[in-house]
Parts: sequence; C-alpha cells; structure tokens
Amino acid sequence: MKLEAKGKRFIPTLCLFLVCTAFAFGQRQITGTVLDEENKEPLIGVSIVVVGTSTGTATDIDGTYSLKVPEGATELRFSYTGYGDKTVAIGASNVIDMQLSAGALLDEIVVIGYGTVKKEDATGSVQAITEKDFNKGPIVSPEQLMAGKVAGVQITTSDGSPGSGISIRIRGGTTVAASNEPLFVIDGVPIDNEGTSAGRNPLNFLNPSDIESYTVLKDASAAAIYGSRGANGVIIITTKKGKKGSPGRLTYDGYYSTAQFTEQPNVLSAEEFRNVVTYVAPNRLEKLGSANTNWFDEVTRTAIGQNHSLSFTGGAENIGYRASVGYQKQEGVQVGSQTERTSIALNYNHSMFNDQLTVNANLRGAFTEDLFDQGQIGTAWFFDPTQPVYDADNKAFGGYYEYNSGLAPRNPVSTQNQIKDLGKSFRNLGNLEIEYKFDRLIPGLSAKANLGFDIMNGKKRRFVPTTYANTQVTNFNGEVYFENPSRTSQLLETYLTYKKSLGEAHRIEFTAGYSYQDFQEEYPSIRAYNLSSDIFEFNSLSPAEDFEARNFAIENRLISFFGRANYSFMDKYLLTVTLRRDGSSRFGEANRWGVFPSAALAWRLIDEDFAEGLKSVFSDLKLRLGYGITGNESIPDFGYLPTYTFSDAKARYQFGYANGEPVFVTTVRPNGYDAGLKWEETSSYNIGLDFGFLNGRINGTLEYYYKNTNDLLFVVNIPAGTNLTDRVLTNIGELENKGIELTLDAVLLDTRDLTWDVSFNGAMNKNKVLAIDQVSDQGVLTGLISGGVGNYVQILQVGQPVNAFYLFKQKYDSSGNPLPDGVDHNEDGVINLADMYEDVNNDGVVNDLDKRPYKKPAPEAFIGITSSVNYKGFDLSLTLRGSIGNYVYNNNASNGGYFNIVNERGDIFLNNMNTSALLTKFKTPQYFSDYYVEDASFLRLDNITLGYTFPKLPGNTSLRLYATAQNLYLSTRYSGIDPEISSGLDNRLYPRSRAFVFGLSLGL
Repeated sequence: MKLEAKGKRFIPTLCLFLVCTAFAFGQRQITGTVLDEENKEPLIGVSIVVVGTSTGTATDIDGTYSLKVPEGATELRFSYTGYGDKTVAIGASNVIDMQLSAGALLDEIVVIGYGTVKKEDATGSVQAITEKDFNKGPIVSPEQLMAGKVAGVQITTSDGSPGSGISIRIRGGTTVAASNEPLFVIDGVPIDNEGTSAGRNPLNFLNPSDIESYTVLKDASAAAIYGSRGANGVIIITTKKGKKGSPGRLTYDGYYSTAQFTEQPNVLSAEEFRNVVTYVAPNRLEKLGSANTNWFDEVTRTAIGQNHSLSFTGGAENIGYRASVGYQKQEGVQVGSQTERTSIALNYNHSMFNDQLTVNANLRGAFTEDLFDQGQIGTAWFFDPTQPVYDADNKAFGGYYEYNSGLAPRNPVSTQNQIKDLGKSFRNLGNLEIEYKFDRLIPGLSAKANLGFDIMNGKKRRFVPTTYANTQVTNFNGEVYFENPSRTSQLLETYLTYKKSLGEAHRIEFTAGYSYQDFQEEYPSIRAYNLSSDIFEFNSLSPAEDFEARNFAIENRLISFFGRANYSFMDKYLLTVTLRRDGSSRFGEANRWGVFPSAALAWRLIDEDFAEGLKSVFSDLKLRLGYGITGNESIPDFGYLPTYTFSDAKARYQFGYANGEPVFVTTVRPNGYDAGLKWEETSSYNIGLDFGFLNGRINGTLEYYYKNTNDLLFVVNIPAGTNLTDRVLTNIGELENKGIELTLDAVLLDTRDLTWDVSFNGAMNKNKVLAIDQVSDQGVLTGLISGGVGNYVQILQVGQPVNAFYLFKQKYDSSGNPLPDGVDHNEDGVINLADMYEDVNNDGVVNDLDKRPYKKPAPEAFIGITSSVNYKGFDLSLTLRGSIGNYVYNNNASNGGYFNIVNERGDIFLNNMNTSALLTKFKTPQYFSDYYVEDASFLRLDNITLGYTFPKLPGNTSLRLYATAQNLYLSTRYSGIDPEISSGLDNRLYPRSRAFVFGLSLGL
C-alpha cells in the first residue's frame, strides 16, 4: 500500500517535469537595451511583455533586459510611463534593442497654466511640441525651434541678422497698436518680452539646448487664466530637469556652421549704370567713376558659427538635478553683425516626507554680446557702383571714397569699418517652487508657492570717429554714446489645488490663487560729440566738447486673483470654468481692474455607447466648445497721466538776450495723455474636434475660432496744441479675427528597423476692422515707407483688413506693362495722374480720393509640414513652411526704380537704381502705385537634417553625427530678395541666409 501511494505521487510529478522540460526547450532568450529616442539615455524600469501572455520583465539601471519568450510568441510590447508604447515583431534575432519617444509625455499630460491636465480631459485649444520635433540648424533665438510646427502660429524673423527679433502671431493677433506678441511663461515665470538697445532679441538669453517643450495656449478658454496678458495667446516653455532615480549622465551637443546670402539685390551693375546715365543724363557723365564695385559683395561675407552645450543630469531616490553650460557664436553674413552667448542653467528638485513636500528650483543666466551693423546693406543697394571703395588722398574721411555733402549717402564700407556699435547684456531668470500636499489632513488638497525673478542689465556702446563723413558734414565731428538699460521683475504667486473623485462617475478639481508681479526699468544714457581726438575711442567722453545726459525710469505692477474649476462626469463630459481679476498700474483708477472669465465644454464621443460601431475606424473622437474674455495691457506706462519731458540741446526755447547773444533755456514739455485709457478686451469663441484613426497612428484636430477685440488702442491725431502735441494713445475701435485650423500627425510606417512620421498643420485667418472712432471717414493711415516725406501706403479702414495697402489703381498697356509717367496717354492735352491711374470714384479727377484699399500683408493661409524617417541608425527629417495670399509692397523698387534718380542730386552725387525702372520706364517715383504690391506667397524648405546614431558603443555611450541645411529652397513669385515680411513693407531688409551645419551629440 505504501509503494502504491508513492507510485501515485511519482506519476504526476514525472508528468509535470516532462511538460516543464518541453516548455523550457521551446523558449527563446531575448535580450536588448531600451533608450530614450532623443537623448539616447538608458530607460530604467521599462515594461517588456510578450503580447498575448503575462510573461514579461523590466529594464535594469543600464536600460538592459533579458526575457524568455515561449514558442509561438510573435510580438513584444515596450511601455514606460510618459512614453509612447511600441510593439515589434520578434523575428529571428535574439537581440531586440528599442528606443522610446519621450514626446508622448505631452500626448498624455498637457500644461494649461497653474497646473496640468490629461490630454483626453483637455477642453481648450492647446498644442505642445517637444524636443524631437524642434527645428534643426544654427538656432540662435529659441522661438525658431517651433517655427512651422503649430497650426495658427506664425513666426517671422524681423531680418536675417544673427539673433534678430521675432514676430509671433497666434491666430492673427488682436490689436493694431499695442503688442501682438504672446505672453511667454518660462518654468512658471511670466517674463517681459520687450527688447532693449543692448541686444536684439530679449529671449536670446535662453539656450535652445535647455528647452524640453513648448505648449501653446491658443484660445481664450485656455489663456484666460492669464487674464489681461492672454489676448494674444500664451507660450509656456518648459526647460529640461533632473530625473529622480536616474544615473548621472554627461551629454555634449555641438556644431559648426557656415552661411551665405542666396540672392543679389535687383540693382544695376556698374556697366548697366553707365549706360543708363549716358542715356538719361548725359550731362552727368563727369560724375561717374572708373571703378566696377559690387557694393553688396563688399559688405557681405561667408559667416561662421559655432555652438557648444554641455550638460550633466542625474538623481537619487528623491532628488533630481541638471546643470548645463553653453557657448554660441554666430557671425552675420553682413559684415559688422555678430552675436555671442555664454549661458548656464541649474535645476534641482527634491521630494521629502513621502512626497508630501516638493521643492523645485530653477536658475539660469546668460551673458550676450552683440555687434550691430549700421544698415550699410541698404546703402549698398544705391551707392554709385562706378566709384571705388577707397580714396587714398581723402585723409579727412579715413581714406574712403565719400561725397562731401550731408545729402549724399555714405560709403557702406566706410560705415561698417569705422563705426563701432556693440551691446552687452546679462539676464538672470530663476524661481523657487514649493508644493505641499495635505493628504494626511485633507486628501487631494495641495498648496504651491512660486517666487521668481527676472533681472537684465545691459550696456550699449557706440563710437563714431571724427573721420566718418556723416559727422563732419553735419558738424558733429565724432560721437560717443553710452546707455545702461536695466530691467527687473519680481513674482510672487500662491495657489491651492483640490482634487477629488466622487465615486466612479465624478471627478472635480479646483484651483484658486493670488499673483503679484512688478516691473522696473531704467535707461540712463550719455552722448558726447565734437570729439577732440579718436585715439581713445569709447573713452573719449572727457575730451569731448558737448554732452547730453538723460535718464528715463518707469515701473508698473500687476495684481491678480484667479481660479479654475474642472469637472468630469464618467470621463466623457468635461467642463472647465476659469476667472481672473487683474489690476494694472498702467491704467487710471476708473479702469484699473478687469475681470476675465472663460468656460469650455468637451464631449468624448468615442466613449459613448452609440459610438461603439465607430471604434473600428476611430481611435479618438472628442468635441470641444469654448468661450472666454482676455485682455491686452501691453502699452507704454503712464499713458493715463500727464507726463513731462525735458528738451534736449536742440529743442530749447529762446528767452531774451545776454551780452547781445540769444539766451536759450531748457523747457519742460507736457505729453499727450488720455485719462480714460483702458485695456483692450478680446472675446473669443472656439469649436474643435479631436480625432484619431487606425489605433492612434493618425491623429488630428480641426478647429474654428472667432475673436472680437473692443477698445482698440491706437495713436491718433488730435487738435494741434493740445498738451503741445498732435498725437495721443487712446481707445478707438473694434477688430475681428476668424479662421480655421487643421493639425494632422501620422505614423506612416512603424517597424523594428524603419519608422516614418509625418505632421501637417494649416490655418486660414481673416481679420477686419469693424469700427474706428475719432477719425475721418478715410480711416487711419499707416505704413510709413522710405522715399519722400511722410508717405504712408497702408490704412486702417472700417470693413477692410488690418493695414490694407492704400494706393492708386495702376493702368497697363496691352502688353501688361504699367503706363509710365510724363506721357499724355488719354490724349486730353494734359499730363497728370489720370494718364497713369484709374478714376476709381468716377468724379472725373484723379486725386487722393481715388486711392483705395488693395490686398493685405497677412496671408490667407499658411502651412507647415514635417517629415521624419528613421532607418536603423539613420535619421532624415525636414520642415517645409508655406504662405498663401500674403502681399508685400516692394519699397526697394518704388524708392529706386525711376530714371530721374540720377538727376535728383546729380550735381553732387549719383544714385544707383532698381532694375524695375528698365521695365516700368517710370521717370519719377510712383510711391502710390499698386504696381509695387506683389504676391509674396512662398514655399520654403526651412531645414533638412541627415543624422546617424552609432550602435553598440561601450557602456552607456551614445554618439550621433548629423548635417543640416537651413533655408535650402525657396519658391516664390516675389521679385524682391525675401518674401517673408510680416509688416508687408520691404524696406531694404537684411536678407535671410542659407546655412550648412555639421554637428555631433555625445552621451556618456
């Protein structure tokens, strides 16, 4: 019996052993390493699961894993919190390495201002881009990283100088005279985005390599939490932070670049100019020189750039830290322009008491040094190409060829070589965030305090020697100018957040807080002229004969109370309500406080029972509705108060005589003001549809918006003599913007070795002036151009787009060429405007009443396309941007495209001319002809990058080499050098260059 019992126990044991043995022999051992796709750092704790089973493992501290997979298994799924999941076929190899994209983090969590929200719960119009989507190339200004990436956001550089200012328009802008720039918030600190004389772009202190993501709040329901500063949208910049529990990692990113201009200006060569002078003004032939000078080539060069960033990131169990240093130097293609930046950034975050207390500290600073050109590229367009650069006998002008006349243009090479103009600035931005969770007392309640500062100190230095022609002919005899601008901002914010789930169906979240921010600015300056010597250059103040010293100081404060409530029912019906009350010192007591509410609804259609049948097609479907009111207080300070200005040495008033000589005294001049000045208010409506197809491989958003701005701020004419001025800033009218936006993101291919992602964004926007008060029926003239005196070619007129061109309608011949002036084309015996221009109002006379609004600078539509392909270690990405229906007034052609330009000052000097004169045959300038308004639609290949990441390097080492071409291709019908001009007025801009970059990224 005992033997029988033992046998019964032995048989099942033997069977189990045989099954397990068979199973073990049917398994395979798969190993590999999982890295962050962007920085190639190992990811710790990544989950790897055999699809269809519970078999799985996780990566270790080095990002490696080892997993036994059963026979018949076909796929592995890799997942990691904050990263996108990836599923790959197992195949024949026993080694499967994987890279996960951290960009998916913001697909799950969205920054909304004073908090975050899951993307599926977001109700407002919010779009985020991360590092993997950034533009590549010699990026100096951080805004350039996101150009062409976000639907409805236009980013345009003011010119091609290194680190030049940036114009950003979100959904077309909301104002005509106040700032249209969005509010920037860096790591929770709203910053002052105004520039100074000491630097080009105030955001250049931020090292692009330190930026992790941008989040754009586009509609009022998302931006109203920022109240009076949210009318133009909000851009939240999140910088890179240390990661808790991660091993220390050192990374280096660097590149070298070269850049050149791609086009020559449309002016006559020396030989062509001689032929024109011979034909048009033979009596001026003696003014021609014997040289053949290409002035454009003389003031341009191949520019060299370099950039180096070194960072160390690491952490312990409850601590994360990151430190970085950066250096960038970028020459301008125009000689005499350059920017240089040295930056440092520190981040430390620490969680204590079981994550109840969290401290996050950020500190960054940068020293920037800019060399400023003197606009000599504009002079190079029209300086006589038959004259030489140098004249050895002309010692008075430093050995350069110059005209001895105050009316003449200056030799552009003399200007760039003799004038020294530089700016230095140091900007320091930091904040300390402390958050405490009261989970032990009141679960879901937390309090956060945010203390921040923003300090900028600059130095502007300009030296003009006595040998520079302009100082001699204007009797200034050399000049030294110093200015030390400074700006300081302090921030204090505190707010409470309460989150709670009420059963399974209801979730609520409340936020309420207080914000205080003050801004102080000071601009002391001194100017010395009539120098006794050039030897001391910038130290020539003491020997100077004349001085002017000034100081200008301003300050403003903003106090705010804000709140937000989020409610979710069954995770399908979502409601967000916000309210902010702002008090600004920029307005009088009667208009100092404003209330800015918003509300938004979202409905997750995909989660409804009736949508069950749609899930075979849609992976996401959500409808959003939003409304809100935001404000704009971006105007000069003290506009509601009577202020006074001391006159300078040239604007003093004569009071009597002393010893037979007139006595001049300094006056105090009152400035214009409007005691009833108030901020602009923009009401915004938004409807959006978020959708996804093919299990999330295609995602997109379609939105329609309408914005109405009341109490437009504008400087208007007032009766002469009022406060000794004829202009004042006041509220004058109403403006609307409306448009449609489309965003599409598609994963076209996703295999183990090959991935291909494509993104498209497009927007259509139309604006219109609805009302203008206190002005004539004609409207308000804008758009001052070069040429003549006080010539404006744009207008604000009711019923018309903002800054529509306001010009005569040109007549054309049968060949399509404009009718030239000086000819009696209508054969009425009189040569006048009617021979060239249409009598639009049919009153029998052509005069200013026949000017009419014609075209506009803003595009009808603009698009951005991004493509990214990865094959094994290779990556190829490109960004295309397009603009459709934008028009530009070619002021370069109108101001130099006529034959009599060689006669206007022919007794003193000759000016070169624009080649358009050869076609138009205009004898005199026709500034108000619509002929000069050109279609400036374009398609630009912003950048294309090819890189290679080396596999299987020792330890955790990663290495990537890459090459980038920037501004490689441009297609446009515009005849000027560059069609991308936000104002619509082409006034001899510093053209954009084409750059080639070679760089590497190294991680240890």
